[in-house]
Amino acid sequence: MEVEIQAFLEGRGDTLPSPQPFRGLVAQARLGISQEAHERFFTEMLTEIDTPALPFGLADVHGDGTKVTESHRMLPQELNDRLRVQAKILGVSLASLCHLAWGQVVARTSGQERVVFGTVLFGRMQAGSGSDRAMGLFINTLPIRVDLDGCSVEESIRKTHTRLAALLEHEHASLALAQRCSNVPAGTPLFSSLLNYRHNIKQLDTSPGTSGMEFLDSQERTNYPFTIS
Repeated sequence: MEVEIQAFLEGRGDTLPSPQPFRGLVAQARLGISQEAHERFFTEMLTEIDTPALPFGLADVHGDGTKVTESHRMLPQELNDRLRVQAKILGVSLASLCHLAWGQVVARTSGQERVVFGTVLFGRMQAGSGSDRAMGLFINTLPIRVDLDGCSVEESIRKTHTRLAALLEHEHASLALAQRCSNVPAGTPLFSSLLNYRHNIKQLDTSPGTSGMEFLDSQERTNYPFTIS
C-alpha cells in the first residue's frame, strides 16, 4: 500500500499494475488443498490432545483485548545474532526456534508438556500470483502443537520445524475445522495463547515522495489473553 501511495504522490499512479480483485485471490486459495486434506492434517496433529494448555489458567478467549496489559521489550542484538546462528547450525528457521521457545513458556505456565497454541499465518503463501499487492484480510490463526515430553532440545526443534512447515500448506484452513479435529471437549478452547511471529526489516525511508507523511499510531487487539508478537 505504501508503494502505491508513493507512486500517486510522485505522479506515477498510471504506471501501477491493475489491482487484483480480492474475490479472485479467494477463488485461487480455494483451488488449493481440499477440506479433506485439511482435516487429515489437523486430525493427525491434534487427535491426541484432549486437554488444552491454558497458561496461568486463562481460558476466556472471547474478550476484545481492551483489558490486556501490554509490555514492550526489544531483544538485544547480540541475542538476535545468537538465535540466527543457532537456527542456521540446526538447519531450521528462526521462526521455528521462536515457536519452540513459546511452547516452553506455555508448558511451564500450564503444567503440560504437549502444548497447543495459536500461530498467526501471513495467508498469502498459497494465494497465488499478485497476492503480495492485494488489499484484503489474508491473515489466519491456526493451532500448532509442540511436544516437550521425552524429547531432546534438538529433537523438539526439528519436530516443531517440520510441523510449522507443513502448517503453512494449510494456511487457509478454518480454525473451527482444526478445533473439531482435536479431542478437547466442546465449549472448551483448544488454546488461549498466541504467537505472532513477524519477519520485518525496518528501513529509514528518505524518499521525497513520502514528504509530509507521518506515522501517527496503530492499535492491535486480540481475543486471546496471553499473546506475544
